[in-house]
Amino acid sequence: MVSEQNNNREALIKLLKKYWGFDEFRDSQKEIIDFVLQKKDVIALLPTGGGKSLCYQLPAVLMEGTCLVISPLIALMEDQVSQLTKKGIKAAYINSSLHFKDIDRILDNVIYGNIKILYISPERLKTDLFLDRFKKMNVSFVAVDEAHCISEWGNDFRPEYRNISAIKTLKKDLSFIALTATATPEVIKDIEEQLSFKESNKIQKSFIRNNINYSVINGISKEKILIKLLTKESSIIYVRSRKKTRELSKLLNSNNYKTDYYHAGLDFRERSKKQNRWINNEFDTIIATNAFGMGIDKPDVKSVIHYDLPDTLESFYQESGRAGRNGKTAYSFLLVNKSDIKKNKEILSFRHPEIKEIRNIYQKIADDLQIAVNTLPEEEFIFDIQEFSQKYQLNISKTFHILKYLEQEDYLKLYENTFGSSKIKIAINNSDLYKFQIANGFFDNFIRVILRKYPGIFNNFINIDEKKLSYELKISTEKLTQILKQLENKGILDYKGKTQGMHLIYLQNRIDAERLQISKERLQESKDYNNKQLDEIINYAYNRDQCRSVLLLNYFGENNSERCQVCDFCINKNRKELKQKEFQEISRLVLRMLQVNEYSIENIFLELKDYKKEKIENVLNYLFDKDKISKHGEKFLVKSN
Repeated sequence: MVSEQNNNREALIKLLKKYWGFDEFRDSQKEIIDFVLQKKDVIALLPTGGGKSLCYQLPAVLMEGTCLVISPLIALMEDQVSQLTKKGIKAAYINSSLHFKDIDRILDNVIYGNIKILYISPERLKTDLFLDRFKKMNVSFVAVDEAHCISEWGNDFRPEYRNISAIKTLKKDLSFIALTATATPEVIKDIEEQLSFKESNKIQKSFIRNNINYSVINGISKEKILIKLLTKESSIIYVRSRKKTRELSKLLNSNNYKTDYYHAGLDFRERSKKQNRWINNEFDTIIATNAFGMGIDKPDVKSVIHYDLPDTLESFYQESGRAGRNGKTAYSFLLVNKSDIKKNKEILSFRHPEIKEIRNIYQKIADDLQIAVNTLPEEEFIFDIQEFSQKYQLNISKTFHILKYLEQEDYLKLYENTFGSSKIKIAINNSDLYKFQIANGFFDNFIRVILRKYPGIFNNFINIDEKKLSYELKISTEKLTQILKQLENKGILDYKGKTQGMHLIYLQNRIDAERLQISKERLQESKDYNNKQLDEIINYAYNRDQCRSVLLLNYFGENNSERCQVCDFCINKNRKELKQKEFQEISRLVLRMLQVNEYSIENIFLELKDYKKEKIENVLNYLFDKDKISKHGEKFLVKSN
């Protein structure tokens, strides 16, 4: 048995060295991998930068079949697949940026055994195309990345994560590894329940990050603090609004810093470009909303600065953990002032509307889009939430959170189309299309090209790139758009031009607003929990009694931790203790001198020349006030009892 374990370890180390260049596993990695290899469900709780990806990538290479990785971010998928491919590991991803034919080809490659690791978004699990192919796949196991998204009590809850466990009904022996850097005991329990774990297996590395110095800076003018605080080393500044990302970038650039901004509203290509430029150190600091950073591995980030008070300690810890991944000293700064608490409480009130407000907005959306009761629209609607809110005199933030609640309850879905791809679909059958081509020679070549290029165009809307297609057809993009519109007018195809921005789709038949199933108890439970989370982050921001690292560790269930000695609390406490120690030492020396003889203050200064005069004076005044010493003329002496 021991020999078998040694052979297994040697095989794993050999793979580790071959593909990742490491000679040994980090803490907990080997234990987690063993659970995966035994096809046991397991939760891997490793801090940001703790090597979570290796825990599923290495066993995926070793085991037969394909590892399915469910990941929330396109940027993360592309980065991981790029790194794996460079290592010689066959990997692929499927997301909304791909054409139908590419998705079709990748799924075939998985079925026929040419892909070891496949990254998909959780939304993909609900599509008929994927589910049909999934039944034919040899799946080794499923890795759920950023698993805290599955819990509505967790940071960054995503309703689509709730659908993941449904695939277990299609493959009964399927095992899961759930990976996250941030989860409270309550969230861990929820993850296990939502993923239908057969047994509870949890491997948790300490959340402690010894190389990160946590500090909170209180001040009215955050901009002035930021300019003084920021160095010209790699940094991330987190803010709450897209507008603020632009404003701070402009301010810092005018003060000779090299910065850029990033938020989810930017075009996908623009976001990728900014992210890559930052990773390649073309500029020092990126100012971003919390859309930035998940899964991004930049080891030399020196500081993470939270310009605004985060919603939760989980998000604060996770974002702070993007600093110092190289193990060198790094910094986490939180800038606060009195207005932050008021602002966060106001935001929280918008997140928890009344039932009548939810029903009111559901009804107004149906009225605005002219959706009749008991109908399920097939189309996606371009939805300008700002315009909608202004039209009906609604608070835009409250409207947004009501829409997210309706999404959580599977009534409708609101998402941001940052790709801005145009879509086309043939609207008639093959026979009628052929007749049209014969009768309309002008369009024949164009139709033949799109049929060849987009084989699924009869069944699905296909993303197209006008620039690439016009180049292939040797016409201008303006001419291409004109042809597409002509064919649409003739009823030959459906054409949806580029529409960046918010899109809305109905997930089930539109019902009468009064029939919406809304649990008052569930809403109150969620509100109470979010208020508790807000209290925790406020407590962290205004804590004056505890080491910041210890406070964070206690929150994640790690008790009895020692002080970090490097956060602002520890530094201040150490200074006070040093002053107190010095004060006590001077007192001891003075009392010992005066027990032997009487001394004038000048002679005391001479005897204690290693200490500052003002400190000696403070000690003498204290001892005099406490009746420890008395004065005889110009000389001090110990007071007799």
